[in-house]
Amino acid sequence: MGAPVQIGANRFKNGRMDWGKYSGPPADGVPEGGKSGFTHSFTLQFGASVGYHERMRLPQVLVCDDDSIFQTATRMSLKGKCDCRSAYNTDEALAILRNHAIDLVLLDVQMRTSDEGLKAIPKLKAADGELAIIMSSGLKDFQTVREAMRLGATDYVAKDAGPEELALTVFRALEKRALLRKSSQQDFEVAATQRRHPLLGISPKIQALRKTIERVRLSNANVVIQGETGTGKEVVARQLRRSAADGSLLPFVAVDSSTIQSTTAESILFGHEKGAFTGAERATKGIFEEASGGIVYFDELANMSLDIQAKLLRVIQEKEVTRLGSTRPLPLEFRVICATNKDLEKLCAEGRFKDDLWQRLNVLPIELPPLRERREDIPLLVEHFVQRQGASGRNLTFTEAALENLQAYSWPGNIRELANVVAYVTAMTEAAEVDLADLPPKIRDRRPGIPSTAADSEREAEAGGFYEAVERFEKDLLARELSRNEANISRMALALRMDRSHLYTKLRQYGLHTGRKTEK
Repeated sequence: MGAPVQIGANRFKNGRMDWGKYSGPPADGVPEGGKSGFTHSFTLQFGASVGYHERMRLPQVLVCDDDSIFQTATRMSLKGKCDCRSAYNTDEALAILRNHAIDLVLLDVQMRTSDEGLKAIPKLKAADGELAIIMSSGLKDFQTVREAMRLGATDYVAKDAGPEELALTVFRALEKRALLRKSSQQDFEVAATQRRHPLLGISPKIQALRKTIERVRLSNANVVIQGETGTGKEVVARQLRRSAADGSLLPFVAVDSSTIQSTTAESILFGHEKGAFTGAERATKGIFEEASGGIVYFDELANMSLDIQAKLLRVIQEKEVTRLGSTRPLPLEFRVICATNKDLEKLCAEGRFKDDLWQRLNVLPIELPPLRERREDIPLLVEHFVQRQGASGRNLTFTEAALENLQAYSWPGNIRELANVVAYVTAMTEAAEVDLADLPPKIRDRRPGIPSTAADSEREAEAGGFYEAVERFEKDLLARELSRNEANISRMALALRMDRSHLYTKLRQYGLHTGRKTEK
């Protein structure tokens, strides 16, 4: 046999198909320079150019018809464009489907056997749910066409249709099948990502967050994810990852903002050419090139220095990078997702963060609730972390008393701290059941329903760190002032010497509600 043939793409002219010629050795049974097989990268009515091209395999078509003359005519019409098989009733068709990879069935809906025709469609779809089915008929009975479509047929073609119309109908159905398979693969890849990075919980706040994620995923706009340390900001960022047209996941490049030093920032972010500096022995892609078409995720954005912020701003504005040592800009498509546990609006007001960069990034803000505001999710999270730890083959469970204390604790370190506690008890507990005595002292000694003491707050502040302690102070202060001023934001802003818009942002950040009082 000769080398595989690259078939010329067909074209549409005035709604009809114009078969191109191909170069190279002739295909089997096709004279050189004649009408060829089908690469078909054509544009559908909605304008999407989608390739259903399998270089080494023609589409497999099964003609199910009890009319041998129509069988022969169909095979002649599709010769060199599809591999055709014949079946004269449903049983034969099902047998072929079991033993061969069929892409499309051309089905006569008026075969003489009483149990054939329309009744065959559900049987064929049950054998292969992705199968494309075109019904053929010698009569133009639109009621039958509608019923066939309802049962799962992809399209309809009249038996007196010419070869070009038949081929067009076949490849239109194959194209639709290819699109559905790609969509299914994309859904699978996204679902797989969500399983690897689950967003667990049944609380109203988590359910609302899931809906927000679904809406934000469909956009290409930049995102800022705000939340306390340990609330799962990167998990949410990975949930926003999408699939490419071929079903593969688009790139996701995570960057710790605090690790980017001014001296190496340009090389890391934008890449460099060979010889750009001492030790640059080869050209290297930067972060934005690596993430081209996908997501660049900057963790703890507030830790980025001002000079690096300035470099980042230009790239986001222009959507292009220039490698170190080069003068040629590279246009790129990417989406920036940032995470922070700081109040970036406050940092902008203090001159510690560039306001114009903040405006470019904060297009779609997502706020994550702390674990203490979704305590009902703790049992589910505990179960997940136990499974992730493996528990040395044990079916480890927590007593009701242990779970009550876990839910009573304020979790300054949020989900990350809970994961560490589960890892601790998994390692330290020999029994199959975790009770109060097995929990760390800071959780074991907390009585459910009893507010935190000053000593508890100090211990939790040490566990959470300086910034977490500051955030708790801010929230307590705002809650007191909100109550003292009867939710009147104007009076509250005046008392705290804060701008009203900034005050609203802080109240939303900490989940403090203003009620419906009219401000005076």
